[in-house]
Amino acid sequence: MLTSKVRVQSSAGDFSETFPLDCALSIPDIREIWKQSIEPALQAKRNGVVNELRNDEEEIRIELMEHENGRRILRTRASENSLDWRHFNFWREGESNQRNGPCKAFPGLKYHPVERTDSECSMEHLKDWIKICDENHTCRSHGDPVLPSRVIRVSDDRVRVIDGEGRRGRYMTLSHRWGDKETFTLKKRNMAATMGSIPWKSIPKVYQESIQVTRLLGIEYIWIDTLCIVQDDAEDWKREAGKMKAVYGSSYLNIAATEAVDSYGDLFASSTLGTKYPSQEIPADRDVQVRAQPHQTHRHFGSNYYNISPAAPPAARLGPAGAHPVAARRCGGMAVISNFKLDYYGSLQRNGTPLPYEWMRIGESYSCLDFTYDGDRLVALAGLAEQGVQSGKGGRYLAGLWERSLPHQLCWEIVSVHRKPAAYIAPSWSWLSVFGMITYANRMDFNSACFSIDVRIAEASCTSTEGAVPTTSTSPIVGSLRLKGRGVRMRAEVGDYGTPSRPPVYRLRAEGEEGGIWVRTDYAMGREDANAIKEVFLLFLGCMWPDKNAFLILRSVSSDSLKFERIGLTWLAKGKKERDFERILERCKVEDNIVIV
Repeated sequence: MLTSKVRVQSSAGDFSETFPLDCALSIPDIREIWKQSIEPALQAKRNGVVNELRNDEEEIRIELMEHENGRRILRTRASENSLDWRHFNFWREGESNQRNGPCKAFPGLKYHPVERTDSECSMEHLKDWIKICDENHTCRSHGDPVLPSRVIRVSDDRVRVIDGEGRRGRYMTLSHRWGDKETFTLKKRNMAATMGSIPWKSIPKVYQESIQVTRLLGIEYIWIDTLCIVQDDAEDWKREAGKMKAVYGSSYLNIAATEAVDSYGDLFASSTLGTKYPSQEIPADRDVQVRAQPHQTHRHFGSNYYNISPAAPPAARLGPAGAHPVAARRCGGMAVISNFKLDYYGSLQRNGTPLPYEWMRIGESYSCLDFTYDGDRLVALAGLAEQGVQSGKGGRYLAGLWERSLPHQLCWEIVSVHRKPAAYIAPSWSWLSVFGMITYANRMDFNSACFSIDVRIAEASCTSTEGAVPTTSTSPIVGSLRLKGRGVRMRAEVGDYGTPSRPPVYRLRAEGEEGGIWVRTDYAMGREDANAIKEVFLLFLGCMWPDKNAFLILRSVSSDSLKFERIGLTWLAKGKKERDFERILERCKVEDNIVIV
């Protein structure tokens, strides 16, 4: 039997043991990767790899990492010094946790259902997760919480909205996406009827199935935003939206309806993983089959990773995170805010990692979400931002960015949608001001010594239109940055007007230049608005990526001062044949009082 030294990573620390290599190599994909990894390693002649592989070409480096849900993540590479890891998820295939006893090859490996999430096996698995949380996790409830202002009582045959003020009890929450025509809502005119009894047949399917799960778990109440907030009462909505973090934070369990495009879709999901990644027998334990696949494919089915299914709706309106298409418990590393899967709550609490770095990752995921109402994105993000404030690692929260390392965070770029909201939401220097997926080209180099910041931010202010701090308000955020930096005014000529979903492209030229550089704005605009931009101010942020220099593209909002709004970002490399960066930097002048709003 082939063997290899394995380092098993667990909460108890690292230790080495002899591991049956053929257990891992019984998986065809892993066996093929292992074979393919040897030749590139030999060709690369990496330090120590060549001699090691020539002495024993049957050797492979394997690490097994513990996972709280009983899954094991296996990493393979050619040797100790090989640079490239390949990751796989392992779990046992079966109908019952009682079948066959423990797996000898992978101790502690549990069964994970791979069929529909409303199957009996899935429901039992859900109960097991909850039991583990109730018995072992620090997030477990220590007494019944205070109920939200309104909840839906489902413990008897009737379904009705009740007044929760002054009451205590366990309740669940539902995170779902609002459809274009969401008619089943609580209104002033139907409040008396919904607080009496709601006919079962009139309840949308997602709500029905969520109520069934609630009853299955023996929970008396569930909170659903459409039925617990008066949708045609602005004051009620404003008051209850401000309690959103507390509502989801005290929920016993949150159901994330990521498979449904609206409340009339399916709560439950099916998996095709069994077809794509067939299970394999383990030689050391042939009555047990193990399934393995690249671990990123597992993120949207029964995992606690932050990505949702590619087929799922991009977001729920004001909903919390989910660890499972059926239900998501706020366990340890999971945040109870906004319906995108993440383990960011734990990352915000950990020491060592700079908060702005973690937040850039959050921003990239969060910006993909599609909200029914533009203003909802501020409400949903505020609760998570409050956790960041409590961590004390980022300074003040400034409309989607943090005071600490702020210049680095200004380097966001829009890569899809490119839409400005109909009404003002946030200052132009914040990615919250534009709708679309953002990316930070410089995120992975946040701690790199290769970058240098050229601007100095003298003042950063941010408050809601009501005067409250951004993490406690549901109103639009106003703010400004006052800074010292180098910049240059350049003429702007439209080269391509774009489309309603694609921003225009401009050629920027300094006075007396024939050439110029081509840039794209953050958002799409009409032809008239595009033609109105005749001049921009390029502000040099610094070298924010290896050999790449970031410039903010600013438009003047006041003819007699250095007051601007952001309309784009561009990168210029050093040493290119055209020498655009060097040429533009030579023209830049130091300005002491640049203001961006």
